[in-house]
Amino acid sequence: MVVIFVLLLADIAGIVSKIYFNHGRLYGLVPWFNFNNELSVPTLYSSLALLLASGLLLWIALIEKSLNKSWVPWLGFMLLFLFLCIDESVTIHEQLTEPFRDLLHLSGVFYYAWIVPYGVAFLVFSAVYCKFLISLPRQQLGLFILSGVVFLSGAIGLEMAGGNLASVHSEQGLAYALCYTGEEFLEMTGVAIFVYSLLFYISRYLKPAVLVIEVRNET
Repeated sequence: MVVIFVLLLADIAGIVSKIYFNHGRLYGLVPWFNFNNELSVPTLYSSLALLLASGLLLWIALIEKSLNKSWVPWLGFMLLFLFLCIDESVTIHEQLTEPFRDLLHLSGVFYYAWIVPYGVAFLVFSAVYCKFLISLPRQQLGLFILSGVVFLSGAIGLEMAGGNLASVHSEQGLAYALCYTGEEFLEMTGVAIFVYSLLFYISRYLKPAVLVIEVRNET
């Protein structure tokens, strides 16, 4: 969270510099810390955070399997976060915006039309994982829900607000900047809470377990 807040302050400083002091680059630093820039330090951080979550999920899946417990759902979670990591790096979702916008004639809050296929995928995923999530300990389930609500508030909620501004006006101005800043901040925070929840699960429920990986050298 300290890293996230440092990145947030750097992004806000860039917004203030650009809008109020007309310094859009500030010696080249502003683009590197702009939350809305894909080639930036915040994007690198987000990708690494999602990769960390994916690695922890794989670790949990392997330990659960070694204990003869249900491990496939954890592996599915791992694949989801690995996809999100790749998506964050190469912006797959943004490449879906124009095709779906043209196909469904969307505007306003659905101006960023990738929300539609991703929203449907999220509903399907939630339905498939509903039984598994309910089976989790109550505190663990609460952390998962909290991380999901925080993440989706940014990824979907503020993305829709920003899309409405971009559709009616443009991708400029303070209001739009606040939308994408809030969006990325909530996404980062949601992933941080999820990583914490995974570490909590490992320390609380898997601490006695030891994962042994046997390496055989056959000659």
